[in-house]
Amino acid sequence: MDNMLDPKLCLEKVRNETLSAFLYLKKASECLASPDLVPLGQEFIIRALDALPLFKKQTLLLQNLLRTAGLYPYLKKYFTDLSPEKEFVLDVYRSNFDEKFIFHSMQARIFNLLSSGKNVVLSAPTSMGKSAIVDALISENKYKNIVIVVPTIALIDETRRRIHQRFGREYQIVHHGAQVKRKDKVIYIFTQERVNERDDLNDIDLFIIDEFYKLADIKDESSRSRAFALNIALSKLLTVSKQFYMIGPYIDAIQGLNALKREFTFIPSDFKTVALNIHKHDIAPNNISTKNEIVEEILKSYNGQTIIYCKSSNSIAQVIRFLTSLDSLFNRNFLSCTNASLKKYYNWLKRYYGSDWGCSQALANGIGIHHGALPRAIQQKTVELFNTKQIKFLICTSTMIEGVNTSAENIIIYDNRNGNPKIDSFTHKNISGRAGRMGQYLVGNVFCLEELPPQESQIVKLPLGQQDEESPINLLASIQPEHLSELSSKNLTQFAKYSDVPIEIVRKHASYNVETLEKAYEVITELSITEMDQIALVTKPKKYQLELLTSFIKTVENRALARQQLHFEDNDELYNRLSYYIYADSYTAYIKKQVDYIYQSREGKDMRSDATDRELNIVRNIFKHAVARALSLLEDLLNYEFKSLDLHPKANLGWLIHIFENSHLPSSFSALEEMGIPIETLEKLVTPKLSEIDIDTLIRYLRFNHKFLRQLNSVDQMFIKQAIY
Repeated sequence: MDNMLDPKLCLEKVRNETLSAFLYLKKASECLASPDLVPLGQEFIIRALDALPLFKKQTLLLQNLLRTAGLYPYLKKYFTDLSPEKEFVLDVYRSNFDEKFIFHSMQARIFNLLSSGKNVVLSAPTSMGKSAIVDALISENKYKNIVIVVPTIALIDETRRRIHQRFGREYQIVHHGAQVKRKDKVIYIFTQERVNERDDLNDIDLFIIDEFYKLADIKDESSRSRAFALNIALSKLLTVSKQFYMIGPYIDAIQGLNALKREFTFIPSDFKTVALNIHKHDIAPNNISTKNEIVEEILKSYNGQTIIYCKSSNSIAQVIRFLTSLDSLFNRNFLSCTNASLKKYYNWLKRYYGSDWGCSQALANGIGIHHGALPRAIQQKTVELFNTKQIKFLICTSTMIEGVNTSAENIIIYDNRNGNPKIDSFTHKNISGRAGRMGQYLVGNVFCLEELPPQESQIVKLPLGQQDEESPINLLASIQPEHLSELSSKNLTQFAKYSDVPIEIVRKHASYNVETLEKAYEVITELSITEMDQIALVTKPKKYQLELLTSFIKTVENRALARQQLHFEDNDELYNRLSYYIYADSYTAYIKKQVDYIYQSREGKDMRSDATDRELNIVRNIFKHAVARALSLLEDLLNYEFKSLDLHPKANLGWLIHIFENSHLPSSFSALEEMGIPIETLEKLVTPKLSEIDIDTLIRYLRFNHKFLRQLNSVDQMFIKQAIY
């Protein structure tokens, strides 16, 4: 960049009086007058606001430039002496859901397009305030049935809380598969998988897809099934919806959507509401000692709320060990200096997961951890502690970056990986975009410890709209017939003619590729009728039954199991764990047994912490998802084979699927776990009567009665209040 057009450098010149404040603002004005340089002009203005005392004599000029830049919220926030004309402008841009909330010009433009009935695909920076547009649309009161599709259950809950707070009286909020529609006006908040499971999504007025870049098939087997599920959900929603709004960051183009014959406006925007200072260090990926030295320097020099992004939970553990060794930075008496509620929460963590667990150790030093294997209640509590500044540091993997709202001034990108794959420039920008926040931190700091990924354009290519010979059958079988190309219809017909696996199985279990489904069916056909009978109705399996189940699970979930070293054919660990879990009295009883074993069999904090992380990963990702998914497939394949043999289909693995999917809880209680109430608390509430009621009734019961339930301690009460209000 031309140094004369570098806002950060120019501001430094204003500070050292080698450039006048007026000339600085003149540069901003010139950028705002050039369409290609508007984002740069906005950055000039944002940095000027962050150093407002330097521009005391140019207050009126700065106000006018804020207006030119479309940054109306900052006019109200930073200036009280506005002219009647500017006050009128603010009234024009005042939101319809909160009189204190002022739209900036890009928000207003998108809202007006959508309000007029247009379909919009918006690419804009993370800090642009895209969710406010959604709230404004709901406030218009012209949409009866709305579907909001988000990529994670954590985002379901975050979105549910925001929507319920503003619109809970007017709309029924449906966020779990067990909920049924009760009101005329409904907002469904689902992941793509839940959209595909529903058969009551009809006559939708508006659907919204958040993080629409996840529609792209990036050929990564670990994420491919979710991309296909999102394409299948898009196909379904396009056929039942009047209008759509798709949101994502840093996208240059979208390909394939035109083929689906719906008009839309694509808006790629670089509208800035915050400025970023990018600090490059170019450290080799494996040079951990230098990385740690730089992290220590950063934390000593920058005092704001700080997120450290790591590639994995193992990398987080390594960073935690380093940070907790820094006596100069971390107060060993953090918990003695904090409030009683936080101390009790820390004791709760120790009680259930051990004092040597990394999450417990981190909290004792004022650090939060966020990764995919953590129980949801702990994830949500960590975010709340960070956003309320009760803790200053948050160390996370991509689970934190994918849309969960945080307020961070500083981001340290410790690793340029997400698990094993390298992150590209798009993901790097997405992580960087978490620094700064409109209305809170005008300028964010991003510290890139490794070399920046090469810049490349980001084009989202929809498999749904770009079908060819390579299009997978599990995708084609599941999209709406009207979205099938002639070639795809022919390929589906050919598959149905020559494959032993029926299309209805492929369609229902589209998260598996066809090769895996064919292997699974081959396993079933090799079973004798006696063996099929033995597992068809199994609940608490005997040894030979569990061996059959374990073998099947290893066949279809090899990839997921391999990540936890549970896939080996000559290893009984998966068999033993399944047995312990099925026969455990509860989830908590299972975890306690495993944690007790860890503390008896392993020496040293690090080994105990790593083993506890692995245990939670297995419970969350293997039991709750992989095992439940495999058993559902097994049930359907058994019934198909029974039919093929002219026998009555009788397989029902519902009890087993339920205990894995719902962590030994009734399904309505499992929904409360997603909302942030820990399983340990929910187990205290389960009664035969409460087990039969629906989610919404259970929530109302807790709102009215939780304060009077003697079995709940203060930490239980804290979690419940945080989840249901």
